[in-house]
Amino acid sequence: MGLGTLNTILNTAPLIIQGAAKLFKIIKNRGESENKNDNIPATLDGLKKEIGHIHTRLDAHNESDLEQIKLIEELAKQNELLADSLKRSTRQLNVISAVAIIALSFCLFTMLYIVSN
Repeated sequence: MGLGTLNTILNTAPLIIQGAAKLFKIIKNRGESENKNDNIPATLDGLKKEIGHIHTRLDAHNESDLEQIKLIEELAKQNELLADSLKRSTRQLNVISAVAIIALSFCLFTMLYIVSN
């Protein structure tokens, strides 16, 4: 792993952790808020209020869904940056390995030439 890859990982790791923590908190709070009202209203006004509460909860769920989508998109972008950095590091490692093999081969041929003379 190259220095650039490690640097990218270290720079984006806190953002990924924060995004995952936010997503976890949203999902956790969503489950808690769903179980609050189990009472059936007895009057028409109570029913209207309950419908209002349901609409409010649905709007909150929609906003929560949008936040989750944004967080997932952000995590995907960070993942893509990490993958690109890893690809660059792998290419650099392959080039360095090829140069090392060529240099080693040259040294071996040179040593064989010197020994044979």
